[in-house]
Amino acid sequence: MKGLLNWEAIHQLMNNNFLKMDESAQKEMWGHSAEMYDGMAKLEKEYTKNQVNQMTLDPNDTVVDIGCGPGRLAIPIAKKVKKVTAVDISEEMLNKCITNAQAEGVNNIVPLDLNWLEEGSEKKVGIHDIAVASRSVGFSDIVKLNNIARKYAFILCWANSPSLREIQLDFLEGITKEKIPPEANNRMFGYNITFNMLYDMGIEPNVVIVEDGFTRDYQTKEQAYKDLRFIGEIPPDKEAQFRKNVDKYLTAKPDEGFVLLRKTKTYVMWWNPQVLDI
Repeated sequence: MKGLLNWEAIHQLMNNNFLKMDESAQKEMWGHSAEMYDGMAKLEKEYTKNQVNQMTLDPNDTVVDIGCGPGRLAIPIAKKVKKVTAVDISEEMLNKCITNAQAEGVNNIVPLDLNWLEEGSEKKVGIHDIAVASRSVGFSDIVKLNNIARKYAFILCWANSPSLREIQLDFLEGITKEKIPPEANNRMFGYNITFNMLYDMGIEPNVVIVEDGFTRDYQTKEQAYKDLRFIGEIPPDKEAQFRKNVDKYLTAKPDEGFVLLRKTKTYVMWWNPQVLDI
């Protein structure tokens, strides 16, 4: 069904640079970022429960997580279902995912090293009860995601709030030359685009906004500075600036120690898969 606006074209335009990357460039980019994403996923662990709690999951379900990264969603989902297939193009990300799963006693995650953007990738992934794409390459083709799910397809991303990348750059303010885009959280380019794409396909999507954030308790500020090194490279002459950036989000606890907290919001969008004639 054609809509009043070409939401798919807007979606493609926003992701154009990423979609143009060849496979080797993608592998290098995600592999290089694995340590940082793993650290951020651990900080987000408690808030991630808010997202998983919005999902209808059955103990007999099979789930596929497209662009699983270090297992931020795959691991808590695996605790509720029969099996999770964790798909990623990066070997480093998949290694993080399995290592993190083992640390939590989770043994029903099957890693799949795969480029979701390649033609025919959905056939290699196969059909699952539930398909999930969270802040990942899975967003690049919603039709594919729809077609590999029997019961539900879920997509999750930032809800007009600071993204992981924005939060990372905030911690690196005055250290890296890269800046947060001024239009980063423009509501014109939020989850409304994905919602309207689905609607124009004849799908009736559901969406809910949940509280999200990155948090951890520390005994001392020094412990926080040391722990957060995964954020990025901190040259010795930028150490004072890094500590100043971290201090903005450290609050002294009433008894002792400090708590780090960066709040944001995430949308969880889902629908019942349909036969699409696009």
